[in-house]
Amino acid sequence: LVAAVLALLVRTESALVHVARAEAGKPVVQDTVAVAAPRASALRRLRRELRRLELATGGDRPSGALLAEALRERDPLTALDERAAAPARRVAALLSIAAAAAGEGRPAEEVLWRVWKQTGLADRWAEAAAWGGPAGAQADRDLDAVVAVFDAAARYADRLPGADGGAAGVLGFCEYVADQQIAGDTLAPRSPQGEAVAVLTAHAATGREWTVVAVPGVQEGSWPDLRLRGSLLGVEHLIDAVDGVDAAHAVSRTAPALAEERRLLLLAASRARRTLLVSAVRGDDEQPSRFLDELEGTDADTLARPVAEPGRALSLPELVAELRRAVCDPGRDAAVRERAAVGLARLADARVPGAHPDSWYGLAAVSTEAPLRAAGEVVGVSPSVVELLATCPLRWLLTRHGGDDPRELPAVTGSLVHGLVQAAAAGATDAQLEEALRDAWAGVDAGAPWFSRSEQQRVREMVEAFRGWLAGTRGELTQVALEHAVEVALPGDPEVVLRGRVDRLERDHDGRPVVVDVKSSKTPISKDAAAANPQLATYQLAAAHGAFTGLGCSDDPGGARIVQVSKTARGAAAERIQPALDADAVAQWLAVVREAARATAGPSFRAVENADCDRCPALRACPLHDPGRQVTE
Repeated sequence: LVAAVLALLVRTESALVHVARAEAGKPVVQDTVAVAAPRASALRRLRRELRRLELATGGDRPSGALLAEALRERDPLTALDERAAAPARRVAALLSIAAAAAGEGRPAEEVLWRVWKQTGLADRWAEAAAWGGPAGAQADRDLDAVVAVFDAAARYADRLPGADGGAAGVLGFCEYVADQQIAGDTLAPRSPQGEAVAVLTAHAATGREWTVVAVPGVQEGSWPDLRLRGSLLGVEHLIDAVDGVDAAHAVSRTAPALAEERRLLLLAASRARRTLLVSAVRGDDEQPSRFLDELEGTDADTLARPVAEPGRALSLPELVAELRRAVCDPGRDAAVRERAAVGLARLADARVPGAHPDSWYGLAAVSTEAPLRAAGEVVGVSPSVVELLATCPLRWLLTRHGGDDPRELPAVTGSLVHGLVQAAAAGATDAQLEEALRDAWAGVDAGAPWFSRSEQQRVREMVEAFRGWLAGTRGELTQVALEHAVEVALPGDPEVVLRGRVDRLERDHDGRPVVVDVKSSKTPISKDAAAANPQLATYQLAAAHGAFTGLGCSDDPGGARIVQVSKTARGAAAERIQPALDADAVAQWLAVVREAARATAGPSFRAVENADCDRCPALRACPLHDPGRQVTE
């Protein structure tokens, strides 16, 4: 057997996982078992939502019973968020198909076939299996499991002819499968089946020998691994103190560890009868182990070790990448490029992903170079759009056309805070605000319960901070309107209609309108940033063109303020002020708004690096940052 001839010894059991994932021409006999658990976040979210609804109606059934009822009747799913209910809806639909087929008297094998056809997983798993790698191996196992279920249904029908039809027959088949004793995995070492390579740790190799032994990864930092083998609470120091060992005269703890690591490597090396292969990696962050000199019995300065560049892995994705590099390299020999093209054509005929040029990035022609709107068309912009275009036009384009998720927790929390502070300003009592918060928060998916409670408390604190600001500014400001819609036409070319909604409109002692914007983000806003804020300046521009004269305010802007309820100062929300715009500033910001309106037409949009880049929802498509370069280059 090959397992008696060739062995691969590694330093730790965790390294076995990496070896098992590598592409190899022979099966691997491994002395450990890796267990992977499927992601259950969707199931946890569904159970949590069903439990919340149950408690809200006065019930106390466990989530398992609620889940079974939801799959059977589907009615509870209508009250859930679509994201939480979608997986359950799909499962319930499959169960309905199975029930309908069983009700028609169909045998278990046909019921299974109808359900399997409805899932649409056959093509998806077959494509994943053709791709290879860990995902492909998992798809292979899933397909094998489905085939095994169909085989079990066929055997059940052969053993009990006619007994597998209808609802009773299908339930009987389910009980038949459930009652089977399926052999589980074991932690005990297994003997190799056929030709195999033994892969095990150095400790597990004690007492065994092979003709050829390979010891990879003999790196400084991993072999020897000189991390102290102490405990988290430092029990070894307590033992020394009990034994009367003086800390000032204690021996080095590194020396015994180094000796143990040397003994372990010598143990691994001595397992070879004829040939020993030891490898390491030399790079900027990795160096070969000091033990290599001891194994060779010489100085590294006097011996030139052989260095090999890593070759291509035996996987389809790397093969496709190598052929594509050859085809697209004009400096390569024409014959080499032709052979690479032939190889890609063969792979494309076999439907290997990435082989056909139609799937390559950057080769497709631009779909259109026409602007997003016709010349002379009236442009509608909002103050927030002006701010976004002034910051980064590309971000506006991507978020405007689906690149933003309004269901993200910060956006949901911000909308909730705005609603509560407006209610507080309208005179809502503490009890009314608390009830409104509880009702609204019941529909928020904030993740873990402890984090949800923390975020809910943060919302309460922000509302209280706003009330502190409100009480402290009544001597200088008078409330005029809440959530007031703004629409004003701005003259010039292009013709612009400015539309927006003011969080709060106040009036100062001179009758001038003061725009107040409530911010709930955790990012602090500096005084300089507030003074130059495009959104506030655009609202002041609207005020200068008579947007608030119908509310009893003058057309002379009275400035604007940002109330940052997430930051407090002396018990109230922090305030940032933008001075009132004079005539020159009004003209300057009018030009900014017109330029922003022109920028919405495109067809090209600039990416501008700014302080909000790390929080940008369109980061994965931005050419200025690594996550987006794979899309744009």
